[in-house]
Amino acid sequence: MRSAGARAVSVAMPIGDLFLVTGLFMLGWWLRHRALPGLILSVFGRSTDLSVPPTSYLVPGLVMGAVLVILLQAFDVYRQSWGLVHIEELAWLIRSTFMAVVITFAWTFATRQLFFSRFVLVFALPLAPIVLALWHSACRRAARAARLHRGQARRLAIYGCGSLAADLAAHAEKRAEVPGRVVGFVRPATSREAPADVPAESPDDLRQWLAERQVEQLVIADTTISREELASVVWLCEHSGLSYQLVPDVFGLLRRTTRVTSIGGVTLIESVPAPLRGLRRWLKRALDLSVVCVALPLLAVPALVISLAIVLDTGFPVFFVQTRQGRDNKLFRMIKFRSMKAGADRDQGFLDGIRRATSPVFKVRDDPRVTRIGRFLRSWSLDELPQLWNVFRGEMSLVGPRPPVPEEFEMYSERHLKRLESTPGMTGIVQVSGRSQLAFEEMVKLDLYYVDNWSIWLDLSILLLTIPATLSRRGAY
Repeated sequence: MRSAGARAVSVAMPIGDLFLVTGLFMLGWWLRHRALPGLILSVFGRSTDLSVPPTSYLVPGLVMGAVLVILLQAFDVYRQSWGLVHIEELAWLIRSTFMAVVITFAWTFATRQLFFSRFVLVFALPLAPIVLALWHSACRRAARAARLHRGQARRLAIYGCGSLAADLAAHAEKRAEVPGRVVGFVRPATSREAPADVPAESPDDLRQWLAERQVEQLVIADTTISREELASVVWLCEHSGLSYQLVPDVFGLLRRTTRVTSIGGVTLIESVPAPLRGLRRWLKRALDLSVVCVALPLLAVPALVISLAIVLDTGFPVFFVQTRQGRDNKLFRMIKFRSMKAGADRDQGFLDGIRRATSPVFKVRDDPRVTRIGRFLRSWSLDELPQLWNVFRGEMSLVGPRPPVPEEFEMYSERHLKRLESTPGMTGIVQVSGRSQLAFEEMVKLDLYYVDNWSIWLDLSILLLTIPATLSRRGAY
């Protein structure tokens, strides 16, 4: 049963969406019929616009807002919890906004809205998802803060005491949309997992232990326990009316993309082709080329300035070219602006003791090999700009897992290889989720999620989120 705060958020979000979309239309009316004509009048001394009342935009704005709210409700975007909150939700907002713009565009023709400028629809298409994403985030943060202030955090117990149990506990308390308070860890009797540094207990009577701590949900976070112990814990929860969550142990064995299905009432896990194949791969390539063909001419002057700065700082060469592992294990030459001293890539041995990122990723904070200009380029990710040429050649994509060097690739396990089923990208889920602040296994989980759940909307959402991630410079070094 949902709390009053959750119900308030579910009401506030769609109402706010309707007003925000309508507000964007009114802002578009002001730009099109007030600001732009005024600018032309002041520059050229003549008026170029008819006097159009704001009501001509109010009705289309309400129509698009209502259509968008209906689509978001149908796609279950107002649900309380997302896996990768900002990325998943933004992808659905972009998809829903695109559909709402198309429907509103058709409506304006069908109803003969003669004085309505379609410029406003083009104006609203990129802005509406961003504005609504910020609004939704504010609503969820407010609901989370209200629950914590009222002491309404969900009381959780973790059945397990390994690293997975510790990670889930940290996420529930610090990052989950519905805040949780972990009241204890239970040490399983048949666990084969190495214990983490958590205060685990071994109660004689699990039912009493849960009742004394007023546990609202039990998270079974040990995939090594026996089937008999697992069955007894699940039976106890179901007969006590206690909600539980279970980490399945089968997905760690799988490399292929899967989905849950059923035959004759029996639940099965079915392997399916990865979504990025066939026509969808060509669609992704079309997006890459359209962006690159626009970006390359625009970035010519900034690239020239950066090249000059590198030469004045440490001389030639301007570019750093390195062999990387591409899609389907094919090697290619990735190009970047040089940010280190010449030959630094051949001098990694003495830095082994001060690595900050988890192996096999080699990334060092305050690396002494980085030049003065290079530190600036890295902090703003400007050293990556030449990779647009790799994208143009088809060796890379705008969005995808980062390509490993061959030495890293040799350390990959069978599970890690799935990252290379997608074309490597200039940016990706890892880059908008913390970059070098993440451990290698966290990076792998995010990249595998991308491979299994690719869509053009997911790519667009990552591209949008790359802008604030770059400006924040979090994890960039």
